Amino acid sequence: MRFYFALFFIFASFSAPATQWLKVDEKTFLIAPPTSARYLTSNQAVLIGQKCAAIIDAHGDFSALEHFANEVRKRIPKPICYLFSTSSDEEQILGMTLLANEFPDATWHAPRHVSMHFNEYQSALKDKLSRFEKSLQLSQSRLETHSNAQMQQRLNKAKARIEKWQSTAFSSPTLLKAAQVTLDLGEHSLVVAEIEGATQGGLSILSHHNSGLFVGLTANPIPYVQNSDLEAWLATIKKLRNSEKVTWLLPAQGKPYKLKALQKPISFLEAAINSDSMVMPEALLAMYKTDELTQTRLRLMYELAKNKQVQKMQKQGTVL
Repeated sequence: MRFYFALFFIFASFSAPATQWLKVDEKTFLIAPPTSARYLTSNQAVLIGQKCAAIIDAHGDFSALEHFANEVRKRIPKPICYLFSTSSDEEQILGMTLLANEFPDATWHAPRHVSMHFNEYQSALKDKLSRFEKSLQLSQSRLETHSNAQMQQRLNKAKARIEKWQSTAFSSPTLLKAAQVTLDLGEHSLVVAEIEGATQGGLSILSHHNSGLFVGLTANPIPYVQNSDLEAWLATIKKLRNSEKVTWLLPAQGKPYKLKALQKPISFLEAAINSDSMVMPEALLAMYKTDELTQTRLRLMYELAKNKQVQKMQKQGTVL
C-alpha cells in the first residue's frame, strides 16, 4: 500500500498549499516551497506594477503549480502580462508551459535555447504525462482489490487532471527582441537579459523598484552543474558580483541573499575548475552551514561538478 500512496500523491498533491508567500514590499512577492521540497522545486516570484504583473519561474510539480495559479488569481489584483524562465532546465520549462496555459494572455520569455529546442521539451512533456498515466493505471488496478470510495474519488480527479494536461496545446516562448530589454509593468520596470549560467542559456530579471535580481539556478549558493560551461557561468556571476545596480538576489533554491554572498558559488566554481583534487577544499566547506543535509549536498554537488569538468577536459584532450 505504501507504493500506492506514493503514486497517489504524484497526481493529487493536495498538500500543495504548504508553499509560503513572502512579501518583500508592495510590488514583490517571493514564493518558497515547503522545507521538505526546498531542493526539489524552485523558488518563484511575482512582481507587480500599476498595469500588470509578472511571474518568475516554475517547477515540475504540476499539481502545486495549479494551486499556485489559483493563489495568484486570488492575491494579485493585476493581470499577468509576463512569464519568465530564468533557465532552460527541463522541469522548470515543463512547469512554465502549464503556467503559460493558465495565463494565456501573458507573454512568456525564456532563454533562446528553449525556443530553438522546444520540440525536445514537448517530447519530454509527453513522456512525463505518459508516466503519470501509467502510474495512475497501476494505482487504479491496485485499488480494485481494496474497496475505498474516497480514494477512488481522488484518483478520478487525478485522471481528469492528467486528461486535461494531455489535451492542452502548449505554445513555445517568445524570443526577446534583443540580448537585453526593459519591460514596464507600470511604475515598475524590469531589465531582462540573456546570460550564460547554470544551464544552456539563461535569463536574469532585474527589478528597478528594489534592486533585486532574479536569476534562478545560476545564483544557487550550492551550484547544481548540469550540461554547464563552468567558465562562462563563473564569468557571469563574477560580473554580477561587481554590479552597482544589484542589492540582493533570489536563487532557484535557498533564501534570497545579499550581493556579497555570491562569493560562495564563485568559490565553488573556481575550485571545481582549478583544483587538481576531487576532494572538496576545507576552506570551501567552511563557507557553508555545518548541518548534515547542507554538507552532504555540498559534497555531492562538488563531486558532480568535478566529474563534469573532467569529462569536458577529456573531450578537449587536456588534463584537469
